[in-house]
Amino acid sequence: MTQSPKSDNASSSPAQPWRNRVEEYVEQLAQVAEKIDLILDETRVHTMGLRSDEVDASTAQLMSSISELEDMVQRREELLRADDAPEAGLSLSEKLLYTRKIEDARLARRCGEVAEAIATTHQRATALFVCQYHLSDFQRDLLNRLAGATGPQTYNRQGQTPQGGSGLFNEAA
Repeated sequence: MTQSPKSDNASSSPAQPWRNRVEEYVEQLAQVAEKIDLILDETRVHTMGLRSDEVDASTAQLMSSISELEDMVQRREELLRADDAPEAGLSLSEKLLYTRKIEDARLARRCGEVAEAIATTHQRATALFVCQYHLSDFQRDLLNRLAGATGPQTYNRQGQTPQGGSGLFNEAA
């Protein structure tokens, strides 16, 4: 006994209309983005306080939230390929605008707002991790400088040898 393609599509399409599934997806995506933003705020505060154990805990939370974000990308792909999705358009916003319905246009605008929020969060995360990278050895470098110890040079010119010191406070005295 064979089934027709029409019955396969009908059995695989969810009971909820496509637009409602998109709206639910966009709101969940906004929640994940907000959660990541809050974690970045915490991580920033911990970084400024040089509390590495708390930074590590925030980083673990961030990794979990990023996994959620990756799952959301998979869900978006499923929505784009859904049988009941509008045919025109390559993004959810384009598909929503294709319907030419006011409520769909509003949802498309909400998609754009969430996309902007995610882009801003990405920029914040990148900036924070660059700062963390440069501050990761701050305490050690500060102690080495105060003790007059020679540390590795960031840029080593050929033929230059690092000069030792007798300590910053000794030289100042």
